[in-house]
Amino acid sequence: MRNIIRIAGIVFAIALVAAAAFWAKRQPKNEVCRALLIRINPSSEAFITEKEVHSLLHQQHIHPVGQKMQEVPLQTIENAVTAHDMVRSAQCSRRGDTCIQLVIEQRHPILRVITATDSYFIDSDRERMPIRTGIHHNAMRVTGHVGERMAKEEVADMVLWLQDNSFWQPRIQSIEIKEGKQVILHQASPEPQIRIGTIENYEQKLNKVRIFIEETTGRSYEFPAYRELDARFDGQVVGRK
Repeated sequence: MRNIIRIAGIVFAIALVAAAAFWAKRQPKNEVCRALLIRINPSSEAFITEKEVHSLLHQQHIHPVGQKMQEVPLQTIENAVTAHDMVRSAQCSRRGDTCIQLVIEQRHPILRVITATDSYFIDSDRERMPIRTGIHHNAMRVTGHVGERMAKEEVADMVLWLQDNSFWQPRIQSIEIKEGKQVILHQASPEPQIRIGTIENYEQKLNKVRIFIEETTGRSYEFPAYRELDARFDGQVVGRK
């Protein structure tokens, strides 16, 4: 009986030591952050730099380096970075015992609006995005009489459709909005500009122009040097020299 009690005591002691070791491993180490790793996506664009991110966090006194890992305000860092004009989202997390990782998704412009009094981007979330000095982006240029609501809605719809269209995507370089919301699409010179009237039913109008171009250029004689192709009329495309 004594031997059984003794063995049970030993087993219990071993279990206590194992449990203590397990929970010790589970407890967060009170290490100090020694590095902030920043990843900016997409890396091909530079709307915000790592230097700007470090500066932003220092200005708001929330830079993690030097802080105890468990005291780093992850959510506060995310909120501060996401508030930047060029950032779509940010995720901040602990990586190992002494490192903080910050993953930033930049905003993505889909068109650039240029009017007589204003200039800005519209991003993939249909939100206004400011122009930054020194940053050039090949977003579709939209000029003329275009308001912000129109740019975010009808024009953005058409631009996304053009981007997904293998025929028009390499051809259309800019969009011009005339008075009365009359739309002209500009191709690379010397290709003719395309007049579609108002933006309604632009898919059908441009499909009609595509058929006209393919049928005309498929003939044996040289493609006529049209200055403009007009798709405003039902069932036909008018070529003007």
